[in-house]
Amino acid sequence: MTTGLICRSYELECIGPVHTGSGEKLRAFEYLYNSETREAAFLNPTKWIAFLDQRGLMERFATYVVRGASGVDNLREWLLAQGVTEEEMDALITRRAYADPLTDGDKDTLNEIICQTTLADGRPYIPGSSIKGVLRTGILHGLIRRSQQRFRGTFQELHTHLKNRRRRDMDALIRWIETQLLHTLKRDQRTPFWNATVSAMRGLRVSDAACAEGETDTVILRKLDATTGMEDGAQENPISLFRESIPAGRRLRFSITVDLAMLKTLGIRSIDEIIDMVRTCTADGLRLQEKVFGRKYPVPFATAKNADALLGGGTGFLSKTLVHALAGNDKEAQDFIIDYLDQTFTEWDHLTRQRVPAHQHRTFDHAISPRTLKLARMESEDWLMGLCAFRRIGNAQTV
Repeated sequence: MTTGLICRSYELECIGPVHTGSGEKLRAFEYLYNSETREAAFLNPTKWIAFLDQRGLMERFATYVVRGASGVDNLREWLLAQGVTEEEMDALITRRAYADPLTDGDKDTLNEIICQTTLADGRPYIPGSSIKGVLRTGILHGLIRRSQQRFRGTFQELHTHLKNRRRRDMDALIRWIETQLLHTLKRDQRTPFWNATVSAMRGLRVSDAACAEGETDTVILRKLDATTGMEDGAQENPISLFRESIPAGRRLRFSITVDLAMLKTLGIRSIDEIIDMVRTCTADGLRLQEKVFGRKYPVPFATAKNADALLGGGTGFLSKTLVHALAGNDKEAQDFIIDYLDQTFTEWDHLTRQRVPAHQHRTFDHAISPRTLKLARMESEDWLMGLCAFRRIGNAQTV
């Protein structure tokens, strides 16, 4: 067995659109939108401010913002009305994105856009921390599956804490499970068991995954939830949340570096073993969803057969939970998730004058919980958000 520090390069293919949020939101007066071409253009902030100053448009722009940017009078139309040419606008743009209509039905108001993480040159990228988070979840899933009986009583204890609304005890028990599984490095008597310095995850490093040079275009997709179990049957619910995303089909490069001596303490002997764990974890979540939604959405689930991971935002609750790995069966896991969601998401009931479950999971989550499938749709094509595949590039290198 190879030991030491090993680095391997990978190509990440976006099977579906992938969104990792930068934390930035653009309002209607902060981007250009061409409703004819359905294209949104993002401005270089420095060039934009300098341009307004040079053209003497600062005060008029401030008035425009206060009055409200809407309808045909969006920022692009407003600039054209001020005599600004298309060529001048092009010089201010950092990147472009093909977009679903950024308005709601008959309303003229443009919506906010939640921005994708991008490099200084405008190329979208997926942070290494996001990829490592998925690998960590896959590792935990695999380790639990290997020793499921070990945590059988622990899961029952978790559910008891949840039912008795002892969330602090439940959170503490979850942290204990993670430390039991991952904190396997040697420590001295002065170092507490929960200290991050004894986590074997120190032996796993992941670089950012970046698009190739010049590939700056993105897509803007409206959040679309498909639900089941309601009284009026399955339905789709478009939500006024627009995410800039890396388009399906895009390929990015990244690397994984491991200290095999550290990972050996987890029983992991190669990077391939980690990828297999992630693939199994992903397949488990997709299996549950396909049983319920596969008949209505056969193409996205057929495409998902090639996926290794679900990355980024909009991938749904099941992609991030280890409940099904801990539970004895799917029914026990579903029962736990229903209780968890009904306790976590509540609203005020004016009739009973108390807080009640906002989404009534206990009432409506018959086949799966949560009863929602996270989709992305561009024109007539549907995807599952965040689906990715990893492909090895070249040979592993000893660092």
